[in-house]
This record gives sequence, structure tokens and C-alpha cells, in this order.
Amino acid sequence: MFKLAFEPHYGLGPARRISPVVRQSDYLTGGELATLLFAGSLATVAVVSISHSMRIPGHAILRAALPMVCGMALVPRRLAGSIMSLGAGAAALGLSAAGVGTGQPAALVALFALGPAIDLAMMGPTTSGWRVYLRFALAGMLANSLAFAVRLAVSWFQLDNLRPHTLTHFGVGVFLSYAACGAVAGLLGAAVCFRFSARPE
Repeated sequence: MFKLAFEPHYGLGPARRISPVVRQSDYLTGGELATLLFAGSLATVAVVSISHSMRIPGHAILRAALPMVCGMALVPRRLAGSIMSLGAGAAALGLSAAGVGTGQPAALVALFALGPAIDLAMMGPTTSGWRVYLRFALAGMLANSLAFAVRLAVSWFQLDNLRPHTLTHFGVGVFLSYAACGAVAGLLGAAVCFRFSARPE
């Protein structure tokens, strides 16, 4: 059961630009686990600690995607994304307890949802090349769509009165902005870590 849960994504091998942390085996190693938790933590630091408002709805995921996509490239296993999200959650709790950085609810939801979204997008036979780009783009869109729903709920219930730079209206354009930012985040991460055209390892 444990072996099947963390089975390697062998299909990602030909497209990777970077080598895996360790030689892939049937079981998740301690080094791989540490790498995934670190990647998730790094994504949290990027989202919470780096204050840079592009004034584009849904742009926070652009900071979270690269560490997580790199984590998948370094440890290409099933459920790797969910492990990274656990690391992201632990880091967020630690930073909050230390009073370091600030994170808006929607940005944190996009961060925490991105890992499981990557796992979902990678289900089934893993192909390489441009299809990898498409899968990461879809994962980013899914995660940011959930973030949009949370952002809409926060505004609807007026839970953001004390937050500056909040959106005053929601519509198709705002949703499309969230979806586009998610797709671009996934594509940029994939472009850094994976080749568009696969080649034999």
C-alpha cells in the first residue's frame, strides 16, 4: 500500500532538466521526504514573506509555483505534491507563530491547494514533453480557482474590512485573472524544470 502510494512518476524522467535527489526506488526515502518538505516550506516563504503587489487578482500563486514544481522534478513521485503542501502548512504555522510575514486567505489557499492539484493533474499514465506543461498549467488553474472561491467568500461575508487593497467587485474578469495567473504559474514552473520536448535520459 505504502509502495503504491508513493510510486515514482517514471514518465517524467525524459523531460526533466534537473536530476532527482536520489536514484529512484520503490519506496520514499528520507532524503526525498526532506526535499519535498523543504520545497513546500520555501513556497510558503515566497508567498508570505515577499511583499510585492502586482495589483493583478490571483498573482500570489506565481511565487508559490516554482518551488513546488521544482520539488516535483527533484522527487517525481505520486503524492509528492501533497507532501509539499504539508511542508507549506507547517512553515505557515511557524511563520505565523513567529510573527513573520503576512498572508491573505486566498493566497494561502492557492499555496496549500497547489500540491494536491499537481498530484491530481499527474494521475494516470505520466507523459512527458508538452503534456507535462499542460498538466502543470491545469494544476495551477485548479488551485487558483479554489483561491478565487475563498476570496469571493471572504468578500461576501465582509471578513476583509481591515485589509487594504481588497477587491470591491467580482465577475468573470476577476475569475479569468485568477485562472490565467494559475496557468501561467504552472507553465513558468514547468518551463524552468522540464523540457518542452522530451529526450531519453
